[in-house]
Amino acid sequence: MVLPIAGGAGVRVLEADVYLPAWRSLVWSLEAGGAIVASGALPRDASDRRRIDLVVSARPGAVAERVPGRVVDVPAVALPGRAAAYDGVRSVWVDGSAGIPTPAVLSAAASAGAVVILAEAVLADAAYAGLFPADATWVPIGAGGWWRGDPPTGSQLEAHQVDLRAFVAGFAAAGGIDPPVALPVGTLVVGASAYVLLLLLAWRAGGAPGTVTWLVLIAGSSLVASVAARPPAPTLVEARGLQVAAGDLAWRAQLHDVFTLPAAEIEVARSARTATPVPGRLRLGSAPATSLVLQRWRGATLVEPPRATAALLGLDADGLPLALGAVPLTDVRLVGGSGWSVVEPGRELGAASDPHRLNAAESAFEALLPRGAAWARVGSDWHVALPPEVRW
Repeated sequence: MVLPIAGGAGVRVLEADVYLPAWRSLVWSLEAGGAIVASGALPRDASDRRRIDLVVSARPGAVAERVPGRVVDVPAVALPGRAAAYDGVRSVWVDGSAGIPTPAVLSAAASAGAVVILAEAVLADAAYAGLFPADATWVPIGAGGWWRGDPPTGSQLEAHQVDLRAFVAGFAAAGGIDPPVALPVGTLVVGASAYVLLLLLAWRAGGAPGTVTWLVLIAGSSLVASVAARPPAPTLVEARGLQVAAGDLAWRAQLHDVFTLPAAEIEVARSARTATPVPGRLRLGSAPATSLVLQRWRGATLVEPPRATAALLGLDADGLPLALGAVPLTDVRLVGGSGWSVVEPGRELGAASDPHRLNAAESAFEALLPRGAAWARVGSDWHVALPPEVRW
């Protein structure tokens, strides 16, 4: 990652988001005039893989007694509004005694898989009025759903955690760019033999003038054939997205599949991480970008930081799939249930029909989903709707 910093006297505060895979260490250095003036490192083995419970309260100890683990108290203004910032967060507790975050902030946390627990004082706030029943006290919400009852325990929070990282890994493995098919060795041998045979025939039939004529014809036809067989570009880039929803909100990860024929440095105009270990660098600033150094005939998948968005696939009261957006869903499946070739928005669900047969990678992705979940396609994007009971 390269990030330019303005020089000059005084104190400067630098803030940037760095989206890294869990298997990477972080090493940083500050350079000025070609010399390193400061450096440091965050080794991979020093990271704590336990999920965090964030508490917005003047009495965080009460939550720490109920959910032992990595409990961190934060002020309401310090909670970020980006879904990517809640990777590794198990729950967010808000009781109103240390400020109340905006609904957009808590929606970002909920869409990222964190369970957001709101106390009675928060529910009385005007921003949350009408969202929940008047007699609710502590209300855990998860991406648009809600549950009435006592605040959850640590075992309840762990009972049905959604592993969004596994979903992304399965989605990345189920796609990618198919490289152009190289000619078999046998075809090359036959072609070379044909060239030699034509050359001998040209020499025998016409001598030197005939040979020159045949060489010109062969060179021209070879050039035309090579242009016709050449891919449209030496570097291929395709984008696809994965959305995981529970209710009306969804967590979306955008993926970029890249493939290069010659060895090259490929740049994607996004801040992203690689799905598998690949050399590269991230440049931040006014125009963030990620570049990868790939050897010839190699590919990679880049994953953008996730974000919160509106769900396009949902489940009705009977657990059947619904098209929540304005576009039809194709290849709709219920895990452990029926399937539909097309689900139109705003229409009743038709009779079950057989979608296309899953390949091995798609079957492996479906195996990650809980029973009762639905998933579908919109073009190259995949959409998942989790059942409400996945949280409790």
